[in-house]
Amino acid sequence: MKHDDEAHKYYYPVEGRGDGAIGGAAALIAIILVPAGIYVGWNTVASWISALFS
Repeated sequence: MKHDDEAHKYYYPVEGRGDGAIGGAAALIAIILVPAGIYVGWNTVASWISALFS
């Protein structure tokens, strides 16, 4: 029976959500911040280029 409990713990990690929640939050933040950072960085580069050529 103990082996089934361990298998259940690994296949359905519902109770121990410590690292999973942190990893999920980090992934969500990365999904939001990476495109935002690319957008801001591209706008900065584009503004520098336009300032150089104006």
